[in-house]
Amino acid sequence: MNNLEQESENRKRATAESRDIGVEARQEKEKEMEKKLGARERVEKVSYEVKSAKKQMQNIIVNMQQVVKAVHAIRVQLGLATGGSQTIPSVEKDKKTLEDLKKKLAKLNGQLSDLRVALVQEEIEEVRKEHSDWNEEQIQVEAEKLADAMIQELGLDGEV
Repeated sequence: MNNLEQESENRKRATAESRDIGVEARQEKEKEMEKKLGARERVEKVSYEVKSAKKQMQNIIVNMQQVVKAVHAIRVQLGLATGGSQTIPSVEKDKKTLEDLKKKLAKLNGQLSDLRVALVQEEIEEVRKEHSDWNEEQIQVEAEKLADAMIQELGLDGEV
């Protein structure tokens, strides 16, 4: 009976160890997916901000053009000089806002570039695991392709 008990105990231990290994592998895979999703979410957030800033800039430019035309028309009706030396306060304010948005857009594009590098690094790890027989150049090319596809999917192919 002693051998039987010992064999039973060994099986229980082996089963418990294999369960632990499976749980650890699953947890590691979940962490990797969270990390990958984290990078994707950061890219999505920054891309939203880029698109928002661009839309805001377009709206400001349209507004500035409308204000300049309206002021010009009013000056013509009133018989005032229509020379370019007179400034329109709201247009000057819009120009300043436009410059601020351009700076913000440049900063966001820099962040997107950095996030692309991080995304490529994460993809390299994934590709390396999936294709252990590939050389580093093949892995790099595939990782960049995957990262670029994600960026293009978000409509940012010209930004990064």
